[in-house]
Amino acid sequence: ALLLHGCPGFEKNHDIAYALRLHGWNSLVFHYRGCWGSEGDYILRTIPTDVQAAMDDLGSGKYPQVDPTRLLLIGSSLGSWAAVLSAAIDPRPLAVAVYGAATRLGATPYPAEVIESTFAPWLRGITPETFNAQTAALGEEFQPLHQVHKIAPRPLLIINGDDDPWTPLAGAQKLYEAASDPKQLVVVPGGNHYLSWHRQELCEMLVKWVTTV
Repeated sequence: ALLLHGCPGFEKNHDIAYALRLHGWNSLVFHYRGCWGSEGDYILRTIPTDVQAAMDDLGSGKYPQVDPTRLLLIGSSLGSWAAVLSAAIDPRPLAVAVYGAATRLGATPYPAEVIESTFAPWLRGITPETFNAQTAALGEEFQPLHQVHKIAPRPLLIINGDDDPWTPLAGAQKLYEAASDPKQLVVVPGGNHYLSWHRQELCEMLVKWVTTV
């Protein structure tokens, strides 16, 4: 299971990794280029490429405990964006699960003070101007609502809290409507963006889900 964090990625989903390990799954937590000390500059359009590079590495034969024919993508926030886009162009993931999914980037520029305080300190080469310019330049091939249908016939699980200020529930509902079967939408009452007070519930949902794929 590749666990794809958000932007910049304060929530690394290590609890999900440990829960999956207890049920027989390996988990890979990695950082996209240009964040949290990874080399290079942070470029949004290269994040799906970084996910593919991680899958290449897992399939290289270096890890005998990993079955490269059984790969899952589990994304949170911007990592959900990356998971959908990566699976849309790469057949290797058997299934995709997302929560707090970023379904459309660039529709509204982020305020400079938000970027400076919340994103830029942990991303190399990012300023408010460059971040908003990157999101504004993303075409339809980088918009999950236009790409999510390509995941089928592989299973898609969408989880969202109904008290999420960053990626409101309406976005998850639109993603669900744009997806093809098999798909599932789970709404967590009172859940915020990272389901901070529902982590055990989240882990249990994902552990149950992986047994079906």
